[in-house]
Amino acid sequence: MGNQPERSFISPVERTSTQHHPLLLDGERLFETCFNRRTFGFRHELSDDPRFGLSSLTRLAERLSKRDAVYWSNGAVGVSDRWETGTGRRQPLMSTLENIARNDSLVMLRSVVHDPELGPVVRHWLSVITERVGTALRDDATRARATILIASPHRITAYHIDSDVNFLMQVAGKKQFRVYDHSDPTLITAEELERYFAGDANGARYKPERLSDAVTYELDAGLGAHVPAMAPHWAKNGDDISIAVSFNFDLRSIERTARLHKVNRRLRRLGLLPKPPGTGVAADQTKLALYRMYDVAHRMLAPVRAANDGEAWDLRAN
Repeated sequence: MGNQPERSFISPVERTSTQHHPLLLDGERLFETCFNRRTFGFRHELSDDPRFGLSSLTRLAERLSKRDAVYWSNGAVGVSDRWETGTGRRQPLMSTLENIARNDSLVMLRSVVHDPELGPVVRHWLSVITERVGTALRDDATRARATILIASPHRITAYHIDSDVNFLMQVAGKKQFRVYDHSDPTLITAEELERYFAGDANGARYKPERLSDAVTYELDAGLGAHVPAMAPHWAKNGDDISIAVSFNFDLRSIERTARLHKVNRRLRRLGLLPKPPGTGVAADQTKLALYRMYDVAHRMLAPVRAANDGEAWDLRAN
């Protein structure tokens, strides 16, 4: 992608408001010192906002459903299940939300950044997070998004990884949230990462014998946790309906790593044993050159490309 000029997507108004309203409590400067290095917990004031209550979010779900921006699944899910579990024969969305207290369901509201009512609110929160983290996020981020998760009591969110960095904020209810070390190759292997970046959202495999290696958070309203990119995680809700907001950022550095994993997967299929990204500068540069050649050829053969991520706020345009 080349070197890109520094871009700040926090407006002067937003900068002023973040200074006078400590929406994120970070006395130890963990946002700045631990961002995308290790998981950490924090406090926030998002749970004080009535716009993130269930009745308001039900109306949001109705708006977003017209844009096909809602994922939901019904029925019990285990920690090692695949993401498509419970999506085959679903109840209607509105019925799922009306009965969320007893139907063992998960609803994910996407593209919230583009909603005319809640969009400005979540974009402000994304700006607040960026202000707290500083240049490590501001200079590396390409897109940002917010996803709202509404789930039944005792519902499990299956073990998985994500290629973006995540700031999860619990708004209502309780959940036990486990996050694993993304830098431990015995927890998340090179082959698992290669499968994930090849398009398998279930590329990471749950390892029950490593349960004690997770950092475990008991999240209540007003508490949150940071999840670095590619850090495996899963959750189990408490006795009440759970509402949480996931604030996510795509990073140029992770996009570069993704390209290297994609090349490594192809090399592995040829019978080779490629080194993981970051273990050799020359090898990485050669792989990136191969990726660019492949990408150019692919673009020439398939000139009609998919549109940009419709769920996200494109920070490069700001």
